[in-house]
Amino acid sequence: MRQDRDAHERGDMSNLVPPVTATEISKLVGVTRATVSNWRKRHEDFPKPVGGTEFRPVFDWNAVRAWLADRGQDGTDAPIPSLQTLLRSSLSSDDAQVLLAGLKPSGSGWVSSDSATTAAVSRVLKTLAHAAEVEGPRAALQALADHAHGGEQNIGRYRTPQLVATLMAELLQPLGAGLVRVLDPACGGGSLLVAAAERGATELYGQDISETQAALARLVVRAETGVDANIATGDSLHDDAFPGLEVDAVLSSPLSLRDWAADRLHIDDPRWGYGRPGRMDSDLAWVQHALAHLRPGGLAVLLVPASVASRASGRRIRSALLRAGALRAVINLPPRLPQLLWTRLDLQIWILQKPDPNAAVPDSVLLVDTAPAAGEAAQSGAGDAVDWPPIADTVHRVWSAFIEGRSAEAEEPNVSTVVRVVDLLDEEVDLTPGPRVRLAIDPGIVAGEADTALSRLRAAVAELAHASEAVDQVAQISSATWRTATISDLASGGAVRILRAQPPRSTVSNDEDLRPAITGRDIATGSPASGKVKVEPASLAVEVEIGDVLVPTVRGPRGHTFRIAGPEEAGIALGPNVQLVRTDPQRLDPWFVAGFIGGIDDGSSLGTTAIHSALHRTRIPLLPLAQQQRYGEAFRRVHQLRAALSQAGETVDQVAEVLTTGLVAGALEPTAGSATNEDISNPRGGSE
Repeated sequence: MRQDRDAHERGDMSNLVPPVTATEISKLVGVTRATVSNWRKRHEDFPKPVGGTEFRPVFDWNAVRAWLADRGQDGTDAPIPSLQTLLRSSLSSDDAQVLLAGLKPSGSGWVSSDSATTAAVSRVLKTLAHAAEVEGPRAALQALADHAHGGEQNIGRYRTPQLVATLMAELLQPLGAGLVRVLDPACGGGSLLVAAAERGATELYGQDISETQAALARLVVRAETGVDANIATGDSLHDDAFPGLEVDAVLSSPLSLRDWAADRLHIDDPRWGYGRPGRMDSDLAWVQHALAHLRPGGLAVLLVPASVASRASGRRIRSALLRAGALRAVINLPPRLPQLLWTRLDLQIWILQKPDPNAAVPDSVLLVDTAPAAGEAAQSGAGDAVDWPPIADTVHRVWSAFIEGRSAEAEEPNVSTVVRVVDLLDEEVDLTPGPRVRLAIDPGIVAGEADTALSRLRAAVAELAHASEAVDQVAQISSATWRTATISDLASGGAVRILRAQPPRSTVSNDEDLRPAITGRDIATGSPASGKVKVEPASLAVEVEIGDVLVPTVRGPRGHTFRIAGPEEAGIALGPNVQLVRTDPQRLDPWFVAGFIGGIDDGSSLGTTAIHSALHRTRIPLLPLAQQQRYGEAFRRVHQLRAALSQAGETVDQVAEVLTTGLVAGALEPTAGSATNEDISNPRGGSE
């Protein structure tokens, strides 16, 4: 007992952590749930369950950590999972809600407003402070809020991602020093209020229908900015906590709700000056709520579903917003953007301005479509390959030019266009940026892009022809019978090393703490390294070397199965979902090994769209090095053929897109000598 008391007084929680499930072990150690299951099956000395059920056993964490230490693995507690485990064993959701609502900042942590603090609450507060110190206050407080919301990690599901929140706040730049008061009527956990404070706002107001979210926002804003925000609980649309409040800006990412009790609206509510929103138009209710709280000339930046721009039921309200000059910009965000995967909706940023009765009514609107800038990765759902900073820079640049009256600079080909309000006031009042951006293109630019794309196509076809000739250097032999060994066997004998990146001990990083890394998706899609990983001590880092065989752990049925590291990959870090095979060059040729990894089905299907690599089971023939090198050269040529074919296919897509866009937009026309339908054997087009 004395030892436990001493540990408690030192803040050592190792002897106080309750039993943990297999899932919690995986989180604490930074491995998958399947890995923990394999430990239990393959190692008889793995600690036995100390309770739970047959299907959900629990284990003594101290025993598991000791077992890991004996095998040289890091069993150090990750702060957030440790906090989550402690919360589940110490406090009910209701108790956590009371604690969250009553927390007050104190030094480097928080204290409870309840004078009769229990021992369990004291332990939670100490662990909460430690987690905040390591992972940041938001992550720590979010864990407490999740538990208060029912023990599931769902309270932060609708949090506006930091990168998007930062961009939305930067779009308030035209207000300059006039940005003092900011309101978020659906503040959630306070991300947008934090972003506003970082832009200089000093008076922050927020409201959220969730008591847990409101308490979280109050604590997060105070912890991250030092500003004491005025946060209220309630439904902003039906019970506005700040009637009569005028602010310089509104930043908000409200939920789109189908049933938001539109029938409860008061007809004479002055907020609905642009039209009473219907049952399907909660987003346009938020738009008008934001405008009602702005001072003349103030700005509102809202994140809304893309359907708001074209939904038939909102046509009259959109028309009224345009006629009044209240809607200034509509910005399409890339589909499937990783920072926004909490929703399956395509999203837009709307920028609105409270009409100033002493100023002329604006007669134009900026439309921006960032999907083309995001590239094919966003279109295909490869969200983590989207390069967000250039997108944010583009949006900020064209918006600044537009609001400063430099309309010509605000128009960038295939990205943005400035449209007269009168041209938008048709029967549909469709404000979707994409179609109008594609029509507003410069013929000279399109012609230049077409020439460039056609030149690339000719070069790609020539490279494909060369690669196809190079592979024609094989001869028939009688069926070969080889002795083989698995990759695991070769690793045991020292002929190869199999490496994977270690998970970071901390999940929160500044940009300076990150280094470039190659991911499994990069390899499967044939893309350059796009990942970022936290800088760790050299003993934990896995750096890629020239000649390493990089294998994605999961790939699509048509994805690349490996990559041989070259100068471009040398020195970068190994990222997630990649296995690295490093051969002994005196015993194994890397291209020989890679060819058999990529040429034999070494995976297991995950449904119909993904294959999980089982690298350790791949069998490699045991051949003399010289013979390996001949096979390796043949595999290399086949790989080059595939790469040439892939490049040609991508170039064909680019040519087709440029030519089709130019023809549709009237920037290109067929030449006088081009073939007609009568000259084509299949006049109906398509396939027969």
